[in-house]
Amino acid sequence: MTKIFVTGATGLIGTKLTKRLLEEGYEVAGLTTSQNGKEKLQNAGVTPYVGDIFDYDTIDEAIGDFKPDVIMNEITDLKNVDMAANTKVRIEGTKNLVDAAIKHDVENMQSQSIAFVYEGGKGLATEETPLDYNATGDRKVTVDGVEGLEKETARIKNHVILRYGWLYGPGTWYGEDGMIYSQFKNGKVDMTDGVLSFIHIDDAVETAIQALNFETGTYNVADDDPVRGDAWADWYANQLNVSPEINIAPAEPFERGVSNKKFKAQGGTLIYPSWKDGMKDIK
Repeated sequence: MTKIFVTGATGLIGTKLTKRLLEEGYEVAGLTTSQNGKEKLQNAGVTPYVGDIFDYDTIDEAIGDFKPDVIMNEITDLKNVDMAANTKVRIEGTKNLVDAAIKHDVENMQSQSIAFVYEGGKGLATEETPLDYNATGDRKVTVDGVEGLEKETARIKNHVILRYGWLYGPGTWYGEDGMIYSQFKNGKVDMTDGVLSFIHIDDAVETAIQALNFETGTYNVADDDPVRGDAWADWYANQLNVSPEINIAPAEPFERGVSNKKFKAQGGTLIYPSWKDGMKDIK
């Protein structure tokens, strides 16, 4: 039986992912930071390890004990929408994870990344499009985090990096009571007419499982329906049956959406080919 070690195992994606991996017949372990998380994993049938992604010794101990065939790196730090904290996790946390993996001869790793940090340009960005190295401010912090995570992950012999589009669904910014949802409900929305590429949280989970069989490389994971922000905002407001003040600013050059052709070429499939399918029941 293939053994899979999941970091961020009690997070939004991690909780769903560990459940689905068990259903698929894998032996699964998860990293959590608390006793409460440990109990949650135990109750779900996941082998729990309590550790700190910034404390190499705890990661080394967990990997050495479980001896996984595959590591799935799903850890993030977005609780307070703090880009610097999330970048620290991506760079330093992934380095600790990879160092431990190499020490214990783990040759397969998958990491969760993002698909909205490409440089500006015309048309949908592909995996060959450079990252936005000319970014400034919070965006530069985010780009630095993505670059660090992906460089560390690439130290593993067989690695897959999944660059997700904008996550939506229950528990996300676009789900009920999420940050974007609440802006529409509260009556004032500020956004641009840039192109958005979405991915449902359930598709993020399912494609992570599919990607266990992908060739080594980097893949954009987004639906088939890139959409301009202004068109999406009108549709979303209608779905919520609200009429907020929607202020649309001109798009930044990097707000261009992404192509999922490479993902599809590996046999990747989607539950929700369009955000309209996945958001249609939101109220």
